[in-house]
Amino acid sequence: MWTGFRIAVGGAQEFFGITPDLAVYSKAFANGMPIALLTGRRDVMELFEQDVFFFTTFGGEALSMAAAMATIAEMREQNVPARLAEQGKKLKDGYNQIAADLGLSQYTKCYGYDCRTIVTFDASAGNPMEIKAFMQQELFKRGILWGGFHNMCFSHSDADVAHTLAAYRDVLPLLKAAIEAGDIASRLLGEPVEAVFRKVTNAAPVKAK
Repeated sequence: MWTGFRIAVGGAQEFFGITPDLAVYSKAFANGMPIALLTGRRDVMELFEQDVFFFTTFGGEALSMAAAMATIAEMREQNVPARLAEQGKKLKDGYNQIAADLGLSQYTKCYGYDCRTIVTFDASAGNPMEIKAFMQQELFKRGILWGGFHNMCFSHSDADVAHTLAAYRDVLPLLKAAIEAGDIASRLLGEPVEAVFRKVTNAAPVKAK
């Protein structure tokens, strides 16, 4: 779902040279139109001819199919994955260089494949969620919609990359000052972000009626 067309037109299976039994792709291959794709080895897919029952509510909808064909053709002709990697590498390397120049490399790094990277924060700098919230807060002020990831799009221009790196150059010194002062939480204008997946081990059991 995440690697489908960012890392290669043929997905992660093409990039890593692996042929899965089944592979699922989401709407990215139709440029966001409502469609999904289940594909796989011929012997597995042939089971759908008689042995496996399946049904699709919008099976006869043609607009998304047309969008998929056009999008895949564009990805091939424009070599979109290479462009995503090129622009993403600028952001990843640029972020890590700014952090290194500020002496923050032990606290924060940008990792991942160039087409989709994640910014991480070490707990030795403070509460990672508070740090992320502070970064998000300050980047929002500078026009960067940021959630800790660089999800590259074909439309991201050199100017977009430069604007993002300029924002990092503004914000990372602020983060350094907050880390050194040990008062990141007090600099937040709201509540810190929370983990998407949270433990529920303390939840009360549900009794059957």
